[in-house]
Amino acid sequence: MKRRSFLAAPVTFVAMTEAFGEPAYDGWIEPEPQAVIKRLLHLEHTKDGKVLIKTDAPERPRHLIKPEIIDSVWGRGAYDILPQPLHWKMIDSGWFGDDDLYYPFEQGTHEYEAWFGYYQPACEAHDLLAGLLGVDNFWFTDPKDVGYGLEFMLHPSTPRYATAKLEGPQWIKEFQEMIEGKASYLSVDTVMRS
Repeated sequence: MKRRSFLAAPVTFVAMTEAFGEPAYDGWIEPEPQAVIKRLLHLEHTKDGKVLIKTDAPERPRHLIKPEIIDSVWGRGAYDILPQPLHWKMIDSGWFGDDDLYYPFEQGTHEYEAWFGYYQPACEAHDLLAGLLGVDNFWFTDPKDVGYGLEFMLHPSTPRYATAKLEGPQWIKEFQEMIEGKASYLSVDTVMRS
């Protein structure tokens, strides 16, 4: 759907978010990880001998739809509460063209902090796995061991940085079996990256 026909369609913000499987936002709420699309988990060596888990999300943020475009469609302030994955889904669906997009991700901006804290590969993997395993409360600087050689950690930083790591490569097979047995939307690439 092109932008001109999209603007003419009687679509509300709530209907649009439901169509993409995302919750409607009533004020600012931290985004919850959504198991709407399949994700591949990648494994990376770390200097301390552990294995960092990341999703197949892009390593750099993608363009967003300009605030004035979003606000003209759904009303003033809609840009501030529209989660970034919805921007990308609408762009990928062809609803908005290059003239409607911009790249606002300078370090220290709200958009950069939101992307880094929720949508970059390490944080997204942490959030998906924590949601899957029901892990929601632990100390910032003390890793939480949840079994399967898996530990979660919230690093004391701004923007938010959260990681999920395996204690070592010997846990990869057990981790893969556990994840793929619990979630049809997650799979594990067991080839280690540097």
